[in-house]
Amino acid sequence: MAKETEVLVVGAGPTGLTLAAGLLRRGIRVRIIDQAARSNPHSKAVTLWPRAIEVFDALGVGDRIFGMGVKLSATSYWTRDRQIGRVPLRPLQHTRYPVPISLPQNQTEAVLRDVVTEAGGRIEFGRRLASLENGPDGVVATLEDGETISASWLVGCDGAHSTVRDQVGVRFEGETYPQSFVLVDGEYDTEYVHDESYYVMGRTGVMVVVGLPGGLYRVFASVPPGQKVEDVEKTVEAIIEERSPLRLRQTKSAGSGLFQIHRKLADRMRVGRVLLAGDAAHIHSPAGGLGMNTGVQDAYSAAWRLAGVLRGSLDASQIDEWERERLFVARGVVTEADRQTQMWMMQGWQRQVRDALIRVGIGSGVLERVMPPRMAQMTLVLPGGDKATGRLRPGARIPDVALGPDRLYSRLSGGGHLLLLFTDEVAAALKALGIEGKTDPDLLRVVAVTSGAPRGGVPEAVSETVTDVGGRIRRALGAPSGAVCLVRPDTVIAAAAVASDETGRAALRSRLPRPAATPEPEYQAD
Repeated sequence: MAKETEVLVVGAGPTGLTLAAGLLRRGIRVRIIDQAARSNPHSKAVTLWPRAIEVFDALGVGDRIFGMGVKLSATSYWTRDRQIGRVPLRPLQHTRYPVPISLPQNQTEAVLRDVVTEAGGRIEFGRRLASLENGPDGVVATLEDGETISASWLVGCDGAHSTVRDQVGVRFEGETYPQSFVLVDGEYDTEYVHDESYYVMGRTGVMVVVGLPGGLYRVFASVPPGQKVEDVEKTVEAIIEERSPLRLRQTKSAGSGLFQIHRKLADRMRVGRVLLAGDAAHIHSPAGGLGMNTGVQDAYSAAWRLAGVLRGSLDASQIDEWERERLFVARGVVTEADRQTQMWMMQGWQRQVRDALIRVGIGSGVLERVMPPRMAQMTLVLPGGDKATGRLRPGARIPDVALGPDRLYSRLSGGGHLLLLFTDEVAAALKALGIEGKTDPDLLRVVAVTSGAPRGGVPEAVSETVTDVGGRIRRALGAPSGAVCLVRPDTVIAAAAVASDETGRAALRSRLPRPAATPEPEYQAD
């Protein structure tokens, strides 16, 4: 029997919206519900790193979002009234979005809502999940108003207090930091540079200052354990007076908040036909600005897999692989954010050691070389990959290099996989991979990167041939001559091999998408 919808997305924050957009653009029937009465009006998270913006680019709005944000050029570290050092955020290589930006979450969400509605989706606000039945072939969700929704899959993107997580009995373990935190966004008369972020580590806690679009600033600070906050703006004003080494005077408030921060991780991100993503699966300190970015990547990595499984072009084991990968990433992010948060709070001899290490790291250039690509997750390698072929390492992000008149990532804009052939023996390479006849470009696009005219002609499976004058493209990617490389829709290398490596070719063949099946018929209500 046809399900009412193929995927039910619970939660319409950045994670849920990214997931819904990625599914809708692949022709998947989606319903999106959110218990809130209306869209989020608050700024919440503000930092977007390049890999999240690359996801938005795959949804058609990367340039729009990048253009809206403040391009951050440096991070400065202060201890009390002394500057320890400044780390320039020099443009990262092989990406169209080379620096992080500062953009309030509600503005990011507004753009993503446009993507969802333009793709034919509708966000149902004021709809609260009451319970769900998780069966072997799908999920039946019951809403508080009594409506039931049958779906092939349900994805909980409903935040730290996830109803979905509770319904499927997933543990959410971790701790809450003893400090509370306050923030005030607004207009400030200040000496802080608008396109830099500042970490001021004082005697009683940390204060973070970062510019926002429209000339605004965010001031975010810890409050010592046990200190009661009656008025957030007055508390921030007092913290500024105590901790700020530079002039910082608020002239107009644009929003404020008081909250606790936690480090918690779900023990699972999949239970049967139910997935958990974003804050429903992992929450942590805002240190490093990684939270929204990780949720967005959870979502997009799930979108292409769910679409492939639903259409029969991918094996269902891809969903288990998604869980393994995203738990691996979440553990790393929670650990990294906790490490930075603990660093903020150090006092006594620990503070002195911290300051000395930061000075050495900045003075030697190590922090400048290592920190930006690490925080941007440009160097992240996901688990479970096979051995590398040259520098083509399964589980790693493939660089967005120039490829002919455009860039490599433009070949992923259709939402499918990309097969790169670095050989003039194009027909032989395709035969060795078992690819015969024309491929569906929505599932697999084949690009031959040759040194000259392909020997034996160009098979019809090839979408495009790019002449690599002087081997520039191969060198930029670290691809040996004769290599073949399969790239996933999320820009991660799925597999790579050379002609003589039968084991590697077999691994790549096993990951090729199959021809899609006919979609399920539309659900017809009785």
